[in-house]
Amino acid sequence: MKIFFLILKYFHINNIKFNYDLEFKNNSNDNFWKQNTPLIEYCETLGINVPHYCYHKNLSISGNCRMCLVELQNSPKPIVSCAMNAKSCLANGDIHTNSSLVKKARENVLEFLLLNHPLDCPICDQGGECDLQDQSLFFGLTKKRFYSFKRVVLDKNIGPIVKTVMTRCIHCTRCVRFAAEIAGVEDIGMFGRGLHSEIGTYVEKVFQSELSGNVIDLCPVGALTSKPYPFVNRNWELKNITSIDFSDGFGTPIQLSLKNNQVIKVLPGYEKKTFKTNWISDKTRFSFDGMFSPERIIYSFLNNNQKESFLNLSWQKLFKEFFYTLYFQNHLLKHYFHPCNITICLNRNISIEVLNLLHILTHKHSFFKLRQSESSNLNVDLEENFLLNSSLDEAKLATSDTCMLLGINPRYEGSKLNLKLKSRYLKGNFKTITIGSLFNLTFSNVTLSSNIQILKSLVEGNNLFCQEFINSSNPVLISNTEVFKREDIYGVSNMMKSLVKHINLYSQGTDQCRLNILNSTLNGAGFANFNNFKTIKNKDFRNSAGIYFINSSFSTSNMKKLLNLKLLNFFQNYKHKNKLLITQDNNLESKQLAKFKKNFDITNHLHLPNTVFFENSGTYINTEGSINKVVKVITPLGQARNDWQIVRKVFSYSKKTLFLTNFLKNNKIVFNSRNIRQFKNYAGLQYYAVSNLNNLTFQFLRKVTKFHLENLKFKSAQKKLFKSQLRFWLNDFYIDGKDVNSKYSSTMIQCSKLLRLNNTNFKY
Repeated sequence: MKIFFLILKYFHINNIKFNYDLEFKNNSNDNFWKQNTPLIEYCETLGINVPHYCYHKNLSISGNCRMCLVELQNSPKPIVSCAMNAKSCLANGDIHTNSSLVKKARENVLEFLLLNHPLDCPICDQGGECDLQDQSLFFGLTKKRFYSFKRVVLDKNIGPIVKTVMTRCIHCTRCVRFAAEIAGVEDIGMFGRGLHSEIGTYVEKVFQSELSGNVIDLCPVGALTSKPYPFVNRNWELKNITSIDFSDGFGTPIQLSLKNNQVIKVLPGYEKKTFKTNWISDKTRFSFDGMFSPERIIYSFLNNNQKESFLNLSWQKLFKEFFYTLYFQNHLLKHYFHPCNITICLNRNISIEVLNLLHILTHKHSFFKLRQSESSNLNVDLEENFLLNSSLDEAKLATSDTCMLLGINPRYEGSKLNLKLKSRYLKGNFKTITIGSLFNLTFSNVTLSSNIQILKSLVEGNNLFCQEFINSSNPVLISNTEVFKREDIYGVSNMMKSLVKHINLYSQGTDQCRLNILNSTLNGAGFANFNNFKTIKNKDFRNSAGIYFINSSFSTSNMKKLLNLKLLNFFQNYKHKNKLLITQDNNLESKQLAKFKKNFDITNHLHLPNTVFFENSGTYINTEGSINKVVKVITPLGQARNDWQIVRKVFSYSKKTLFLTNFLKNNKIVFNSRNIRQFKNYAGLQYYAVSNLNNLTFQFLRKVTKFHLENLKFKSAQKKLFKSQLRFWLNDFYIDGKDVNSKYSSTMIQCSKLLRLNNTNFKY
């Protein structure tokens, strides 16, 4: 079979007549023969290069560029391969893709395309990546026959992301079809007739979409280019490296372009699972400049509320200062019979390697306490409780006809998920039901209510939409981790489980319905997979001599709540003052930090500069359960070091803490990795997954007694349910996400200003 297609490709390239064997085609397993596939797609499967502009593999075909002409036997003129059916063409005779008639026709088409196109390739941002350059080289003429004046079209201002040079436009309408089919915002179109036709917005407005940057990649010429990246570098000057998206929980593959130890631009990468290049959001494409903003701190400092702060201390002096302060704090607190604790506050973007090292540190020294910055009541016993399960695969989603969204806005929380739902909706026979605030998903949906009582009526069977679930096949239920911050989540999660149970009883599909949970952070699933950490509270500040923030923002909802309650004197004063604050981050929010230091009696502030995402190596688990490994692509600036190195040095210096309380007790918890047997025993005790499960792994974990919880009759906990509404947690897509760097990006700030101008509270 492969040899046949190679011979077929050879004959097509060398323009030798070849009759398609129809009997062979009918007997083969070729899906293209059975479907109404355009001829251009059929040629691509055979490896035959047919030039085109109007066709793109992720968009529909417009058939208006006339560049993909081929010759059909007994046809009076060339045919447009993207507008003709492959089955009808193959049944009528021979097809020639490189004959003299086809060459002449393509030359004429290219002559018309270049009629009004400016010859500004040396200054065009698309130079080196332009399809029109390649096509004119292979198929064009060396001279022209038109000597009239070229047409000039005024440029349009469609936002801070896309730069327009409309004189270069060849009217392939890829951007128009992308706006209609993918983005769902039909702001771009073609107006005018004949020579006066133009691409643009009908009225002067901004192309407002979270996916608008993808038209830069779609445009085959330099009509739509990147506005933050004008006249900077050419494609052949850049080095390309693959990485993952840092802005949401999917970890979508991206392609980085580097030059002189700097990230120049971000492009969508190739995904091996789906065998195609994905669309990426504007935040993924342009928010990386927030990592390298002028506000970034790349040097250490020590601030002890004196007139002069100590800047650019060496790492040795930093750690000495840290543990000397611990020594004096411990000595003073002994007089109050108060333990000297250090609370380490984490966020969910931290890598798994750093999490493991911090976990070992807390077991080695009990005065270190691990806390997370945001509250979460997730049940982490099973992975299906905090992951997007396999029911959202494209194959299984195609068999579903109903989807319910509970308190989630997939357009802004996970654009990849919203594109999956939209593509399924466009195929037909798909209904989306939402419980939550009103929002625009770019496709039609039914909003029941924003009150949680509607979920109760669905579970009880007192709602008309229960019939939708009974008559549907393989319904999909999707929620997010933000819902699990509610105080009544125990009752809400039980209702969701009951709803899933009843749907499985009456569902007509073969697959069981499961609840899918979307994580909005890069390593949210890995964080939940590792351990269920407690949330930082006021008693942690009260009982700690020092607070150690690692990549934690002071603008999270939980930290804002604690600060506001302290401002209102809701909490009593602490027994002791002179607390130590350690921040390990690359940016500091000055206003929130000043409030925090004032309200919680912080006297000494020690800052440890760390690296950003692209200057770091680590392992992350995305919201679908896939493991993504990231390598360091650029060298850190200044004094910055990655989190693993800093925590390892803290671990090393902590061996000298003989003065701290319970040292003899803590010193018994020790391990080394010199012997693989000892390390496996340690990993088994820590509930880590080990590579080889054998009797050595569990030699300490013997069953002492049989205990079955099901046989005992306990009184079940009372389920609370508050009649509160499910509200937005993400008010601004561009700067309000879980990634801490987008708020420092100049491009994202401009997009946010335009979003706030155009959208009001009364829009929906």
